[in-house]
Amino acid sequence: MGKVLLTVLLLGLFGCTDKKQATTDVQNGNELYSMYCASCHKESGNGQFLAGIPRNRDTQYSVNEVSDLIRVGHQDKPSMPTFSQLTPAQAYAIAAYLKYKLGSE
Repeated sequence: MGKVLLTVLLLGLFGCTDKKQATTDVQNGNELYSMYCASCHKESGNGQFLAGIPRNRDTQYSVNEVSDLIRVGHQDKPSMPTFSQLTPAQAYAIAAYLKYKLGSE
């Protein structure tokens, strides 16, 4: 019985940690998005500031794909500057913000 209870408690603890980390990523991503992305994609994520800037609030890319796109770019999107000065964690936070915050509105 004790091992079962310990296992349940540990699983619950790890689940809370993941949820807390996801919340932190979204909060940090919001701030970073405002600093690096909003001037073109707008705060709303609608991206109609300049011709050809796509909406990013409903992208089908995964969080990891968006993170890579932010840091290293994509050959099909040469007009978007890369943000290689961002750490992988910062780019991931922006991507998490896009996927979970803007995409849910």
